[in-house]
Amino acid sequence: MTNKQIPVLVADPSLIANFNRDVTLGVGERFTINVENATDDIQKVSLISAFYDLLSKGDVSELKANGFNVSAAAFDGTAKVGGKDVVFKSGNPTATISAFLRYIRTNPRLLQSLLITTDNEEAYNSSIELTKANPMGNGKTVFIDINQFFMPEQYQSGRVIVDFTREPLEISDDLVMAINIPAGAKMGFNFRF
Repeated sequence: MTNKQIPVLVADPSLIANFNRDVTLGVGERFTINVENATDDIQKVSLISAFYDLLSKGDVSELKANGFNVSAAAFDGTAKVGGKDVVFKSGNPTATISAFLRYIRTNPRLLQSLLITTDNEEAYNSSIELTKANPMGNGKTVFIDINQFFMPEQYQSGRVIVDFTREPLEISDDLVMAINIPAGAKMGFNFRF
């Protein structure tokens, strides 16, 4: 047997970085909130409602009293808005939206990405509104333009990934996350930690 040199292939570091990024998007803890707006108007909904209590399912009076102009907030069920339905459902068969929201209130998590799916591309002409809530005066609202994450070359037009890996977003008991849902649209929000 002779000792022959085995050729070593050297990969381009940028390819490895992109591969690692793509792989990390496929792993991690996840939770999905699905929203269906069966009304005739755009509805602003709160996906994360900070420390505010929804006194009854779908009651957003405490959020509104503290400056958040939302018509519905995520919970397990259907909110009536102008006599029509805004339906919230967990995308996880073993966990409820309520359990997820209670968990992140007591266990803050760093969001790595948010996959947004929709059957209505008009939804991408909206922004995610992020506000640090405080009963003595809310913090500044930051807007994330969803359209900036839509890439025309992607194969599936009904989805975007908002990537927070460079600067993770803390999901906790002081964050209000709201978004507009177009009339008649269905949207899914997959939180990856």
